[in-house]
Amino acid sequence: MTMKASRRESLILDHLPQVELLARRLHRRCPQVELDDLIQAGTIGLIQAVDRYDESRGCLLKTIAEHRIRGALLDYLRQIDPLPRNIRRFQKQRDAVIVELNRAGMSPSLEDVATRLGVPVKKYVRLSIAVLASDTLSIEELSCVQRLAG
Repeated sequence: MTMKASRRESLILDHLPQVELLARRLHRRCPQVELDDLIQAGTIGLIQAVDRYDESRGCLLKTIAEHRIRGALLDYLRQIDPLPRNIRRFQKQRDAVIVELNRAGMSPSLEDVATRLGVPVKKYVRLSIAVLASDTLSIEELSCVQRLAG
């Protein structure tokens, strides 16, 4: 093994705990994703950071690696997500409105939430069905969705 290859391997091994830390943090927010898969994606990001690292630029490898590891983790999540970003954005906004209305003591209807989001009810239902399409549903939940789409 050459000195350069040895140094590269050493840098990668030294920063693997950073990968695990960032992967575990993300896993807490996305428990449905396998931790080992996140660590693998983060390790690829770390290797890319080490390969691109230029010590003469005066930056710490830890800083560059953290940025690249986070990027690799997010890239992985986007890759495995069956829904486009605009539908995920709708889902977050919809869920926030529902929580807000529930906290205000309301039991919001479809119309209430759609109005609050500024979306026609038909479009709201279509987008909600798209969100549900990415989830695993029980038979009961599926029949409820079919009635809504009806």
